[in-house]
Amino acid sequence: MELTLVRHGQSTANRDGILQGQYDAPLSDLGRRQANQVGAWFARLGLAWDAVYCSPLSRARDTALIISERLGRAAPLENADLAEIHAGSMQGKTGAVLRAEHPSFYERGIDGLGDYAEFGGESYEQVQARVQRLLAHLFERHRAAGDRVLLVSHGGLMFQLAKMLICQPVPRVLMIRFSNCSVTRLSLRERRGTFIGEIEWHAPLELIGGEPSGGAAALLY
Repeated sequence: MELTLVRHGQSTANRDGILQGQYDAPLSDLGRRQANQVGAWFARLGLAWDAVYCSPLSRARDTALIISERLGRAAPLENADLAEIHAGSMQGKTGAVLRAEHPSFYERGIDGLGDYAEFGGESYEQVQARVQRLLAHLFERHRAAGDRVLLVSHGGLMFQLAKMLICQPVPRVLMIRFSNCSVTRLSLRERRGTFIGEIEWHAPLELIGGEPSGGAAALLY
């Protein structure tokens, strides 16, 4: 199976420095242009997929819809397991507010990132279970070597997905930066009895001729 991962275009919350999680901020004007740019790039290369899945959150769903329209294919299938990590009471707030209200989050070591149970969100273990459920769904339907699948999702979720696909055992921390509308290609195959992936390439939007977001850094991690 071949997987292509696309992070959504810039959202209004990305633009304004707000932590999203499952807070449903729409695409900004730049984000819509970014989705069109990556869709046009796919069309120029003649890329196509057997299936397209997206997060139900509007910033990812609309990115996937724009890409699908540029490629002249049917609307993507929503999958709730592609939604961003739920960050509980931290969602919808700026970095300055979060540092004042939740200082303990910023006092954690790097191995404590990605766990929001303390704030009423998802725990690290819950996210791992969700990613495993997503992969089981994909393997059941698209395990054949020639199957090609596009996933449009979020930086935090794709980070957990990618490290589960490429590492055995799965580490707590493995840093991969998924910028807005970055594109990541992975190939998955069975090796010595283990179905595992490898990253073939990882391209930020500016490398393929699009407009990078710049501005505030991601707050989820």
